[in-house]
Amino acid sequence: MNAVITYDIAATYGTKDTDVKNKMRAQGYMESFVTPSDNKTYYLPNTTLWKPNMTPAQAKADLLSAASACNAIVERLLALEFNNNWEAIQGKPYRS
Repeated sequence: MNAVITYDIAATYGTKDTDVKNKMRAQGYMESFVTPSDNKTYYLPNTTLWKPNMTPAQAKADLLSAASACNAIVERLLALEFNNNWEAIQGKPYRS
């Protein structure tokens, strides 16, 4: 099973979004995916990530742990199974 997670970090002492996102990426979470059928890359919204072979419950636990390590507070989150039934706009790559 693949999981997708979207979240908001509370604005406290500046933004911690980047720190949390980097910590999640270090754990294998990704901000884009490529469709095997047509080799197109889809870029997820800013605070949305996905990871293969992951349950939504584990994605939630990973995010809460990453936020805690960054001294950030998760204000909202939604973790779902990422399956084959979806619609999207490709978007453009994020600037580094």
